[in-house]
Amino acid sequence: MSADYWASSQRSKWQMTRHQLMEARRKVLLLEKKMIQNGLIKDYANVHYDLNMRIYLHTLLVRLGRRLNIRQVALATAEVYLSRFLTRVSVKEINVYLLVMTCVYVACKVEECPQHIRLILSEARNLWPEYIPHDVTRLAEFEFYLVEEMDSYLYLHHPYNSLIQIRDFLHQNTAIYNFRLTDDELQNAWSLINDSYITDLPLFMPPHIVAAAAIYITFVLKKNMAQLRGGGTNLGSNGASSDSTGLTASSNPGGGATTVSGPSAEANMHIDDLMTLVNPGAQGGGGMSAAKDLNTMNGDDEIVKINRFMNFLTHSHINLDEVVEAMQDMVNLYVMWNRYNENTIKKALQLMLLQR
Repeated sequence: MSADYWASSQRSKWQMTRHQLMEARRKVLLLEKKMIQNGLIKDYANVHYDLNMRIYLHTLLVRLGRRLNIRQVALATAEVYLSRFLTRVSVKEINVYLLVMTCVYVACKVEECPQHIRLILSEARNLWPEYIPHDVTRLAEFEFYLVEEMDSYLYLHHPYNSLIQIRDFLHQNTAIYNFRLTDDELQNAWSLINDSYITDLPLFMPPHIVAAAAIYITFVLKKNMAQLRGGGTNLGSNGASSDSTGLTASSNPGGGATTVSGPSAEANMHIDDLMTLVNPGAQGGGGMSAAKDLNTMNGDDEIVKINRFMNFLTHSHINLDEVVEAMQDMVNLYVMWNRYNENTIKKALQLMLLQR
């Protein structure tokens, strides 16, 4: 555990490269295949740990967090635990609803907002009665299983802290950079960070990279969104909001604890705006060049603000290649989310779990 990300177990033990992550998942698939051949588990062709499954697990986690009124940071911790666990364990050999409940339970302990084990069990059973057992010992057993698979490395650094630090730094150095983050921009960036936990970014990107990518996307799309949409539409398909449940995260004015609150009409963005960033027919370059082309649709003030933020990034020595990579992953998430069908995932899991 460390107060410094660069000396933390998150970086030294759980930060992977894309190749390492692919190799870890390949090993899980090989293990899964052997277990199926030995008759330990059954093969369910429609159950895969892909981006659609991750979106579904994200919605489960947020729904439980909403019932328990859990801080957003604790939910983010739970989602990282879930992602780490599933780099070592096949989704076909576990009860994912029990996994979600256990991740929330452990995350609340680590983030110092503990929930009683019986309360979490009760709320989870209210949401998914057919999948959650009555016995609290099942949750306690799964807790040890989860912690063991993560090698007991539980402390995390989140992009939320980096976002607040960037906001405060820009506020303190307004005379140098000539701009600051507004409350609406902070809210938009915070919502984008919420969604970034569905991707693999927490497993191989430093927190400040994700925060910078979220801010940049917010700047590029804010004016364009207002002009094209007139506000009122959320990220995601089928009316889903940026965190898939109509929730947004709000922070204390002092940058302290965060809570889950209702949707903010001013903080909404649209899927098509994000998809524009990676449309090869509209732009010939990557994320940053595509964003610059998109600037022509905005007012002069917005272009100036984006340029000033780029000036800040240059002076900050943040790796711009990593920022572009993070932007690409975040935008790709919304491209997939636009085609996401929750009922397909729900029925596949129902078939698997109820036939055990």
